[in-house]
Amino acid sequence: MKKFFAIAVLSILALASASAFANDQLTSSVAPLIGPTPVIVNNGVPSGTIQLWYHVVGTQFTCGQFAQFTLNLQDAAGTSGQSPTYPVTLNLADSGNGTPVQLAPASGSLSVADNIWSGSTTVTVNIDCSKLSTPTDGQDIVGNLNVSTSPSGSHLNTISTIQVHIVLAFPAESACLKLYSFQNDPGTGDLLTTLTLVENSHNLTVISSNPGIVSVDGLVVNTCPDSESFGIGIGLDSDWSTNPSNNPGNAVFTFTETGELDPTVTSFTVPTVGGTGHGQALCLDNVSLLSGSSYLVTVHSQINNGILSTSLPTAFTFSASLSTAGTSCSAGSYLPNTLVSPGNPVTSSLPYIATAH
Repeated sequence: MKKFFAIAVLSILALASASAFANDQLTSSVAPLIGPTPVIVNNGVPSGTIQLWYHVVGTQFTCGQFAQFTLNLQDAAGTSGQSPTYPVTLNLADSGNGTPVQLAPASGSLSVADNIWSGSTTVTVNIDCSKLSTPTDGQDIVGNLNVSTSPSGSHLNTISTIQVHIVLAFPAESACLKLYSFQNDPGTGDLLTTLTLVENSHNLTVISSNPGIVSVDGLVVNTCPDSESFGIGIGLDSDWSTNPSNNPGNAVFTFTETGELDPTVTSFTVPTVGGTGHGQALCLDNVSLLSGSSYLVTVHSQINNGILSTSLPTAFTFSASLSTAGTSCSAGSYLPNTLVSPGNPVTSSLPYIATAH
């Protein structure tokens, strides 16, 4: 009986010792607050490292504030080790060591009062572009927020680090289709910057233009790494019509060139012979263009006769647009500006000078 009593007393004392000498644990978790939603690894743990993986689709990182998240903390009594002497200070400090990702907690320190304490703080993720190298596809920039307790050896277990990864993913297709709209003199192939209108001095109606026929053009240049398919539409000014119009002749011609044509170069001229005729079709719906090639559409057009010159705008407006192949060049199916540069659709203006006849 005495032996049993002694064993029982020792068991009770052992349990009391385990309860009195136990490392408490801060369970930590993060929750996205502002900005992109990250993939969170190892969330809701009392030790180790919590990782937040952000993925950015673009060709470069955005400088300044990138995101915010909430760090939530909950203390709980431990089952082994030595119990802390409260209060314990929890320290939060960026340890980026000059990396582009900097983590700024709203509170640099928190006071843990007891083993039922809970608290939280907001952490802001910033990108310091002065620390960035040239952006590359798949580039991973990293920042760390170190978590520690004081005094040293306080016997309060917590996570050691919050680590943020921001990964840059170049778009699958950047704006690698170049789209241009311009006009030329189909007799010479020279680009037009202005036009002369001849008007009847008696009734102020338009008789003709000089040149009499204007080629309204759209040019697509494929700088993408692969072939691209699209529909291309040409928009005429409302005071203009194709020439010839409503007959079997060809007003529309297309040319495919190897190489990247550039109408912004002063020596650029439009072909005046050859090409493939397409009647009066202002929408060419299924075009496939090899990488490193150019596709030119020319529409022979003329101003509508008999228009009152006083009703005309100061310049005529023409356009070119790219759409998903097979959609009849519908405005609702335009290819995105992330694929087409400098925009889609693009417009061009042709001013004029009026002379009386």
